[in-house]
Amino acid sequence: MNKIRIIAASAAVCAAVLSANAQTLKMEPQVVGVTTYEASTAVNLVVVKPEIKLEVLDPSVFTVNTNGTERNVVSAYPSDSRGAFNPEGEYVALGLEKANGRGLGLTKGAGVWKDEYSVKVALKKGKVIKVGKQKYTAIECETDKALKDFVSESDYFNKGHFTGKATGKIGDETLTYAAYEPWSLKGDGKANPLVIWLHGGGEGGVDVSITLMGNEVVSLIRPEIQSHFTTEGGANGAYVLSIQCPQAWMRTANGSMTRGDYPSLYADVLKSCIDYYVQQNPDVDRSRIYVGGCSNGGFMTMHMLIRHPKYFAAAYPTCEAYGDEYISDNEIKQLAEENIWIVQSYDDTTVDPKTHCIPTYQRLMKAGAKNVWMSMFESVEGMDNPGQKLFGHFSWCYLFNDAVTMSQEQTDADVKPTNNGGGTVAPQGHANIFEWMNAQVLTPAEAAQPQGGQGRPAGQGRPGAQGRPQGPAPQGR
Repeated sequence: MNKIRIIAASAAVCAAVLSANAQTLKMEPQVVGVTTYEASTAVNLVVVKPEIKLEVLDPSVFTVNTNGTERNVVSAYPSDSRGAFNPEGEYVALGLEKANGRGLGLTKGAGVWKDEYSVKVALKKGKVIKVGKQKYTAIECETDKALKDFVSESDYFNKGHFTGKATGKIGDETLTYAAYEPWSLKGDGKANPLVIWLHGGGEGGVDVSITLMGNEVVSLIRPEIQSHFTTEGGANGAYVLSIQCPQAWMRTANGSMTRGDYPSLYADVLKSCIDYYVQQNPDVDRSRIYVGGCSNGGFMTMHMLIRHPKYFAAAYPTCEAYGDEYISDNEIKQLAEENIWIVQSYDDTTVDPKTHCIPTYQRLMKAGAKNVWMSMFESVEGMDNPGQKLFGHFSWCYLFNDAVTMSQEQTDADVKPTNNGGGTVAPQGHANIFEWMNAQVLTPAEAAQPQGGQGRPAGQGRPGAQGRPQGPAPQGR
């Protein structure tokens, strides 16, 4: 009996000693990393600063909760304060497994990031962290303002504002823009193609990172798509310019929404912004400026083509919202001379293709268009998660997944939707929409037309590093 008491007493002493050495490790939250996918935007990285440098990093001991959702930690590495790997770094970056669904509530409405977004880092039950002789059995690390500062692929873009004439009323309007200009192109002394993107109705506002991340616009700077473009000197790549209006491109001077019956409030300032950017970047090849956008931005793409014939070398309107009934026969004749590739899904219930792009395409065929194409998909199927069916309006997912490879036949007959690339014809023999786009070049006379540029820069936003963001490198699939 005494022996049992002695053993019990010894165990109690050991437990007391261990308890005395056990502490809570304090960590300061730094930033989170946001990744955009084909139909979601999610936090995928959490960067923290522990009060003491950790000698060994084991992702299996950590658990992270983002906005009330438990996340699986798949990697842990020493980093700088923005999450870039640094073997001597004082910070710890925790990589998270991709979240399911349409993101984890990063926005609180159209065009606005959430003010409050909680992130909590903890130790898994039964796990410990040892540093020398010290043992930590808990972590204290929590913030409800995680989106106040974040890293993302939008950090690759330089950001600014442009103010110019409004359309249909006295006064000015200010646009926000983001420009991707990699040093590999910026410093080569060659003429570079420019790809312009116009956002949809949900990405308007004054924070252009919403425009870049709300859809998967950042995919335009990833190697998969950049490799389809060639510069004057034969190198791969293109500049990307994404422009954001305060509300929706379809808004008019009187506050109503247009489908083509009235001009957009932003028609003049948008063109002036593009002209200004081209003037400020003389290495942009004026014979190779390409414009496209989705939904509202698809409307504005068509609006720009009608108002400025032969300014753009090619256009790629996606689920475009320009009502066919508002395109005159003379405008159809004009558009038939343009280089256009339309993308949409037949089951789109937001913008009905049967009253928008399909009759427009058929009229263009009757008008003798030679280089106008249309990819009409049956439905939108996810590629990040194969087999997942997405909302029919999300046809831009095919574009940003580099999956628009075929066109409908060039006929005014009924279309035959297909998810096999969008059609049965390879336009001009090219493998996909971006290779086709890259091949479209205005003649010298067309490219020499006067540039407007009536407007002024309205101060710069937070610039990103050109070609090297302060944060994790872009993540492909």
